[in-house]
Amino acid sequence: MRSSSVRQCALRLALASGLALTIVSAAKPAAANSVDPITGYIYDNKSYDQTSNSAPTTPAGYFFSIGLFFTNAGDYTTGSATYPGSGSPQSLPAPAGSTQFNYDSAFYPTMAALHAAYPFGHYAITASGGTAGTATAYINYRHDYFTSAIPYLTNFSALNGLNPAANFNVTFNSFTPNSHVSEGFTFLTITDVSTGVAVVNDDFLSPTTISALISAGTLLPDTLYDYELDFSDRLNGYNNGSGSFTTQGFDLRTDGSFITGETPLPSTWFLMLPGIAGLGFVGLRGRKRNNAARLATA
Repeated sequence: MRSSSVRQCALRLALASGLALTIVSAAKPAAANSVDPITGYIYDNKSYDQTSNSAPTTPAGYFFSIGLFFTNAGDYTTGSATYPGSGSPQSLPAPAGSTQFNYDSAFYPTMAALHAAYPFGHYAITASGGTAGTATAYINYRHDYFTSAIPYLTNFSALNGLNPAANFNVTFNSFTPNSHVSEGFTFLTITDVSTGVAVVNDDFLSPTTISALISAGTLLPDTLYDYELDFSDRLNGYNNGSGSFTTQGFDLRTDGSFITGETPLPSTWFLMLPGIAGLGFVGLRGRKRNNAARLATA
């Protein structure tokens, strides 16, 4: 499930950018209004796989994300990050015209291996080029602040074979954000495996949320889907000197898969079946009478 996790991480960060800027802009100093301020982020991610109605217990792996986002496409065209790890400096890829530059690391088997590549220390995340000059966000990464609750779907067994033509309520556990962070959110994403398109994006849910509705017709019949339930703790900050914002994310992500059922016949069809069967019987009797008549006159 690793590729799904990384893809959804980038997707969620892109979706998150608008709301995250709204959240921090309320306290933005007036001096930062003269340019397009950036938000630099680092995300430390633990990934789990769910295979039953119970919560998984052992992470399947770990990965790290570094990036930045801003408001106006073209204000910046290049992103990079420097940090204490051996991979520094790291360029931050972005498609042309994007307002987000993001890099996702390799998948590591242990947290110790991830920290060897991305250790605690000072991270500088820079945007340059374009029309807004250069802006840098500085993050002092000192601790990991994950919630203690592992995310999981409490009705996992009901997913396989679910009727996509009817509403379905996905249920899951809640979490309490770590006491050291600024805020916490729950994210639920469901992705069509064949297309890579996220068909359900329930973003920025309260950490007390315990269910999400999949409306009838959202999913296709007899189709394989991946899901990810993400408990995201976020520590937000502001750099007075550079006028940039920062977010340190500590995400627990649980992935799983399911296949929808075939679309059942509408209930009205079942009411019509006796009549259809009766018509067939009448037609059969009629053909027998016609055959008997032809034989009698032969």
